[in-house]
Amino acid sequence: MPVPKSSENGTGMKKSVVMCALVTGLVLGPTGGAGWAAPQQGAAPASAAPRVAYPVGEVVSDAPLHVRQKPTVYSGVVTTLRPGRRVLLNCQARGGWVDGNPVWYRLQNAKGWVSARYVHNHKPVRAC
Repeated sequence: MPVPKSSENGTGMKKSVVMCALVTGLVLGPTGGAGWAAPQQGAAPASAAPRVAYPVGEVVSDAPLHVRQKPTVYSGVVTTLRPGRRVLLNCQARGGWVDGNPVWYRLQNAKGWVSARYVHNHKPVRAC
């Protein structure tokens, strides 16, 4: 197989040298070593855990909604939530059926469970 001839006066070699210099400059950055990928001064360390944004749910029951210790209507009541109240939903799990719905939401702040039948989630809720 014949080897392709390089262009006149070695311009192909010059282009590759220039390209290599540009890439090196982008990687190393203007400081010559820290580069654009280096952490900024005063920036949070890479080990810092990102904040989790919990989905918001809204109580859609006509009467106050019981927050339960476990995802079943037979569990003890921890507190109640008034209709229209917005709550943070930690996760969802299957539990006792409430009006044909077996899904329950674990609340982030109240440390209890509410039936998904009476809470409208505005975003998807992860499984527990």
